[in-house]
Amino acid sequence: MYKSLIRTTLSLVICCMFAQSSLADGKKNLDASVYDGWKSIDRGYVISNDASFVSYVIKPQKGDTYLYLYNVKTESLDSIPRGKSPVFSQSNEFIAFRVAAQADSIRALKLKKTKKDKMPKDSLFIRTLSSGETKTVANLNKWSAPKKGGDWLAYMLEKEVKKKEEKKDTAQVEKKEDKKEEKDKKKDKKKSFKSKGKPLVFYRPVTGDSLYIEKVKHYSLADNGSAAYIVQSVGDTTEVSKVLKFNPQSFTVDTLFKQIGKIEKLASAFDGAQCAFLFSPDTADTKVYRLYHMGMKMKSPQMIVDTMHASMPVEWSVRTKGSLNFSENGQRLFFDAGKRPAEEPKDTLTADEKMHVDIWNWKDLDIQPMQKKNLRREKDPTYTFVYHIKKKRIVQLEDKDLKSVEVLAKGNSNIAIGNDNTPYRWARTYSGKWTSDVYKIDVLTGEKTLLVKDQSGEGDISEDGQWGVYYQPTDGQYYSVNVKSGTHQLISKGTSVSFADELHDTPNDARAYGVVGFSTDKKSVLVYDRYDIWKLDLSGKTQAICLTQEQGRKNTTEYRYVKLDKEEKYIDLNQELLLKTFNDVNKQSGYSTLKSQKLGEIMMGDYSVYTPMKAKDADVLLWRKSTYKEYAELQVSDLKFNNSKVISNTNPQQKNYVWGDIKLVDWVASDGLTHQGLLITPENLDPNKKYPMVSYFYERYSDNLHGYRSPAPSRSTVNWNFYASNGYVIFVPDVFYRDGDPGLCAYEAIVSGCLAMADRHDFIDRENMGIQGQSWGGYQVAHLVTRTNLFKAGMAGAPVSNMTSAYGGIRWGSGMSRQFQYEKTQSRIGGTLWEKTNKYIENSPVFFAPQVETPLLMMHNDNDGAVPWYQGIEYYMALRRLQKPVWMLVYNDEEHNLTRRANSKDLSIRMMQFFNHYLKGEPMPVWMHDGVPAVKKGKDYGYDLVE
Repeated sequence: MYKSLIRTTLSLVICCMFAQSSLADGKKNLDASVYDGWKSIDRGYVISNDASFVSYVIKPQKGDTYLYLYNVKTESLDSIPRGKSPVFSQSNEFIAFRVAAQADSIRALKLKKTKKDKMPKDSLFIRTLSSGETKTVANLNKWSAPKKGGDWLAYMLEKEVKKKEEKKDTAQVEKKEDKKEEKDKKKDKKKSFKSKGKPLVFYRPVTGDSLYIEKVKHYSLADNGSAAYIVQSVGDTTEVSKVLKFNPQSFTVDTLFKQIGKIEKLASAFDGAQCAFLFSPDTADTKVYRLYHMGMKMKSPQMIVDTMHASMPVEWSVRTKGSLNFSENGQRLFFDAGKRPAEEPKDTLTADEKMHVDIWNWKDLDIQPMQKKNLRREKDPTYTFVYHIKKKRIVQLEDKDLKSVEVLAKGNSNIAIGNDNTPYRWARTYSGKWTSDVYKIDVLTGEKTLLVKDQSGEGDISEDGQWGVYYQPTDGQYYSVNVKSGTHQLISKGTSVSFADELHDTPNDARAYGVVGFSTDKKSVLVYDRYDIWKLDLSGKTQAICLTQEQGRKNTTEYRYVKLDKEEKYIDLNQELLLKTFNDVNKQSGYSTLKSQKLGEIMMGDYSVYTPMKAKDADVLLWRKSTYKEYAELQVSDLKFNNSKVISNTNPQQKNYVWGDIKLVDWVASDGLTHQGLLITPENLDPNKKYPMVSYFYERYSDNLHGYRSPAPSRSTVNWNFYASNGYVIFVPDVFYRDGDPGLCAYEAIVSGCLAMADRHDFIDRENMGIQGQSWGGYQVAHLVTRTNLFKAGMAGAPVSNMTSAYGGIRWGSGMSRQFQYEKTQSRIGGTLWEKTNKYIENSPVFFAPQVETPLLMMHNDNDGAVPWYQGIEYYMALRRLQKPVWMLVYNDEEHNLTRRANSKDLSIRMMQFFNHYLKGEPMPVWMHDGVPAVKKGKDYGYDLVE
């Protein structure tokens, strides 16, 4: 017989699965019904330039959002249901945001299989901040406002605003005439052109000025708000394209260009004085475009690149798939060009006459799966050119080897930087290094000069393009390069510290802690070591200086610079700098100041702080901090974090539920080293009671002591708060690794840690301990159960079970070979399969399957792009053959971690049922006891418990 937890629907399971127990303090255990309503603050929160208003959006995991508008001066708070994506105008005069349709309405329409174009559209709300008046615009397609100025905005509608048409009387006509008229209409319909343009409206909220323009295909706003350009698609029998210029002062438009043909891409200069677009007069489906430009003193746009140009290779043309933009100073126009599009040749073969074969050649720079992943980009590549407007000269900046060229100083510099990875791509398969040769490109001539060869470390280049700085992993030092002369200089010599990651534990070169930025005097660069900030002389003539006086290393505290001005190009060392701080022993964090090499602590405590946001024109900060129990609410304060006011209240319902307590723990592991970890216990812990413990791990998590975790369906791992609320202890140990022994290192850290916790705390039931991990953590679970019977149950998500077969496999998400992972990175074997055969076998759980006695639940999805699905199958089939208790959940078309919420809820239910059975002695569910045959898939979930 079955003890039924559900009768008909999944919703009943979710409600009943984890029965809420009323406790003495009135709190309830978290259950699956809380998931949907548990909220978070969307990352797109904003503060007005004058710091008068703050806007933020609180969103549930499922359901409707709420947008909040907080008045900093009056401390009043307004809310708008379903609001999202707020933007303040640069003039501080208005705020605009989207408002979505109700989530329940959308769901109901989806159940009716309503087509996408028939679904309700977002609305635009525009509120004038001084008066509070709000304008609502329905059927919104998109909207935008100038980035750096202006008191207006533009919004595009989904469809034309129809005027009420008067009814007209119609006379009876003969049937013959009706037929003729119908025939003529069909004939005209074939010839007619139907614009795909949409209505565009310019609107000034404070005055109410508006301008309606129909059939708009593209529009581009000048960043400073002085103009906008519009492309209209009109015409009756054929497409006629027009370019209009909008004047915000008069709210009028002027026609600049009108021709039969099609316009794609449109760009406005920063100041609105120039525009550019791509135009083709071709009527065929395959079109070749010309580049047009209109400058300040020109009466109409002029074609600057036609279908052939001396500065471009033969058979090339400008392309719509690339970019089109001006330099910030308006002196240059950047565009993309490539091979001229041509009509596809007529197919002369039938489907069964065509061959389909991939040819893998050992000389290929990229293996076939990687080539397929990059097929769209490589099949029809485009390359960046620059048009020097005053000189009327075109220069090619990119080519087939030198791609992703960046012109410095927002396009204003005469220097561009490009990377060529061609010499290193073949070896990347096993090296795992993304190495490139770095080139300087002269923007005026296109001349390319090698700056740094074989570069895989961190680097940066100054805004003016005079200096480059790069880290060399082979020796752990920083070098400068004078971009003009090409001279290299060691600049970190003589320091007593390492700039390489001191905790690095994979068999490859350690990365640096990073470049902070260049100083305003353009003579030095700031870099991090593990704790402190150093000033390095770019010329290499003077000794490095530790700006934080090595106080970070002395106090095991990291100091990291906070960039409050988004437009900052250089760091002014004469000004007081704001730093984020973090102590890597006790995990406290906070903020400090730095000026003249003197540190001043602002705040430091048992919490985790976020990077603050400063109002552009006021000394006001918007910032957040969290603890394990307290969500990171938004706060407003001055630059010293004084007079701070909490302005959000995201999850007031949390006070009604049992949460968890967390503490930092340490122990001496079997490897002889002191490890740290996290121990999470129910907040209503009874020290005289025994609690089952689940250990979750990946690599190192102890730095996350003060991170808040919302109750949520599992994408792959146990939810710490959820399990603690339901009577579990969670232990999260840090793991240290040695080359060649990843499995053994996991055993040394995790088993010793679990035993140390059980010895230290009588409330931990050492007879009922489990382990859980995903991906690399899943591998460690799969390995641990071959080494020990300490754990009563284990859950492994996407585990590698056979390193010998996985070594030659493919990471299907990227198309890369997996060899690099075992030789150089996370799997840490440190050599090839034929060099270290024994190590591959020793660390492969499948070879030791007969030793497994721990019941094991796996999840391995059939569209996993990181760990091939067959790795889970190999382990499952081995344990099944040996008649070991093993289950594998395979979510169809799902990724490495679950993406569909319904699947996440399902995994949460099954994983807790699994642990509840083995660690709490609860009945086994049907899906574990009898399975769910394929014929019942989607109809019977098997959640019922077997008595």
